[in-house]
Amino acid sequence: MPFKPVEHPKCPKCGKSVYAAEEMVAGGYKWHKFCFKCNMCNKLLDSVNVAPHEAELYCKNCHGRKYGPKGVGFGLGAGCLTTDSGERFGNTKQ
Repeated sequence: MPFKPVEHPKCPKCGKSVYAAEEMVAGGYKWHKFCFKCNMCNKLLDSVNVAPHEAELYCKNCHGRKYGPKGVGFGLGAGCLTTDSGERFGNTKQ
């Protein structure tokens, strides 16, 4: 049986092989530690603040700005969505 070298996954950012000692996993892909950064602001990411999107990495802030809801009050920190119509609810006999 001929020798078959182990094939390592390729980093989506740089295209080079990723070895176990340097891998970070997100979105079903394996990345180098130094390639594991936001596509918009280049901030280094970790498992807490990463937001993967189609083989691209974003920090949660940049992901919200790019793919989150649009409009006044969205994408700039903690926005608030309300469903209050101003009506009272419950059984109110008068």
